Amino acid sequence: MVVRIIEYRQLAQILAMFMVVQFLGLLLAVLVYAQVPLLQPTNVAPAQVASSAATGLYFIAYIVAFAFIIILITRRLHGDLFFLIFEGVAIFASVFFFLLIAVSVLNGTVLSTINAFFFLDGPFLTIPFFAALLGGIAIVVAKNKWPRLRNAVAIIASVGVGVILGLGFSFLTALVFTAILAVYDFIAVFITKHMITIAKAASSKNLAFLVSVSEIEAVPENMLGKRDLAEYKKERNQLKKSNPVVKHIIESDMVPLAARIDLGTGDLAVPLMVAISAVNATGNFLLSMFVIIGAIGGLILTMFILRKYKRALPAIPPLFLGMGIAIIAYLLIP
Repeated sequence: MVVRIIEYRQLAQILAMFMVVQFLGLLLAVLVYAQVPLLQPTNVAPAQVASSAATGLYFIAYIVAFAFIIILITRRLHGDLFFLIFEGVAIFASVFFFLLIAVSVLNGTVLSTINAFFFLDGPFLTIPFFAALLGGIAIVVAKNKWPRLRNAVAIIASVGVGVILGLGFSFLTALVFTAILAVYDFIAVFITKHMITIAKAASSKNLAFLVSVSEIEAVPENMLGKRDLAEYKKERNQLKKSNPVVKHIIESDMVPLAARIDLGTGDLAVPLMVAISAVNATGNFLLSMFVIIGAIGGLILTMFILRKYKRALPAIPPLFLGMGIAIIAYLLIP
């Protein structure tokens, strides 16, 4: 998450996109479980805890390796071809599984589709497969032709990832994975800071790995430090030629600053994953609603901290905190 200046309107837009992912994904899960029997709640044994922790660490290792590769490529390659291909593959895979599940729901073939694709039991060259294949390709092409579709594509991709992981993970595994991911996110933003490097690369190249809200804000010159003010005065004449809005702000004796909030697709998908996996622990969607409400509270807390300190912050830790409080509240219900 990368920030300069934050206004309440931008906070509301980011929150709205976050809620779209959570509730759209949960609705899709409701429709899936309407055709697939719910798993029965099970008692938590020490072996399950160890297995869940191992699974969480396994996925974190993949994320760390992925981040390391992206940073190396970002520093060595300055062209857009690799990022174009990488984004296309990632978008296609996420959208494919989203559409595969969605079309299977509409077609009434969720159980056979899940068996075919995740257990290799049955034919997979079906209507949902071809619809998802064509839809995934169409979304990739549309994103490259109309870059402004980035947020919409990122939302669809996040729903796809969250639903697939949520259906595949147990509730305990999802919680352990999120806890480990929260620690990693903290380290990646505040200590190694490589997550900021990745976020900047994704934002500058308009990659659909995050949703973004940006505006041009006008601020007085006295809000800038000496160094920033000197740099602004050096580039002021060039900035006036870049945009009519920027020109108007400069001629009004104000300073144009980019006001932007970026929220990664992982920050969107992880709470949805936990919410959907909660169904396997309870057999209903009440705990899922608590998880989503807690995640919304965690995101609101994050955004108000961002507004005050105006610096990059990890989103997973406060999201996990909000979900944890909500889960405790659920357990205290008589």
